[in-house]
Amino acid sequence: HHKEVLDYQMNDSNFMKMIRITKFLCRKFKEAVQGAAESTLSFQNLNKTVQPAMVILWEAEEALAQANRLEDPTAMDIYE
Repeated sequence: HHKEVLDYQMNDSNFMKMIRITKFLCRKFKEAVQGAAESTLSFQNLNKTVQPAMVILWEAEEALAQANRLEDPTAMDIYE
């Protein structure tokens, strides 16, 4: 009987998680959309004020980090 009670509780718990996950995912999606909009605005403001030579330098650094990240994970430290 003890095993049956535990099985029932676990099944009920998993079922309740499954029911509630859509509400959770919808909320997280809304937060992600808002965050993306804020990031886009910040990027546009930065892009307007930075010197073009800096943009070229940053793009080169990013390309190098992406190319080397598998062999040297510390290459990604430029993003910190």
